[in-house]
Amino acid sequence: MQYDYTSTEKDRFSLHDCRATSASLRDDQLVFIFPDGIFFEEYSNDWPNTGKAEVEFTIDLLRGITVYQFIESDKQTIRTELDIKLLIEKINSKEWELEFLYRYDGYQQILYECWIWENIGTQTYECELWIGTKTDAVFRWDAPAEGVA
Repeated sequence: MQYDYTSTEKDRFSLHDCRATSASLRDDQLVFIFPDGIFFEEYSNDWPNTGKAEVEFTIDLLRGITVYQFIESDKQTIRTELDIKLLIEKINSKEWELEFLYRYDGYQQILYECWIWENIGTQTYECELWIGTKTDAVFRWDAPAEGVA
């Protein structure tokens, strides 16, 4: 899909409170689609404030992608590893949405704290998305709707 703008300046963007409703993993590219947009510092203080957007990560195949889902059970929190292909399948089948909260950058690795929202039922799950990458994420977005910027 074509977008109006593209940038790799991660410090100018935030995915906080933004929900991905579709995703793909092709070769070494992990892409999340945000139909309601993401946050870009040059626009209004609304969250999100762009038009439709996507974020693309180039995966370092040695580091890969790890997803942890945290499930509350009998007053305990159980961490289970979730296959990235299953996460993508659940998002693309509209069973789940992935809401991004906080980003932490480490050496050739990005950690996102997230929420998994069930669209069927009322469950939500905490989630950690670890992305091994040696390159900057690519942010693509459309201009905000008229009067939003």
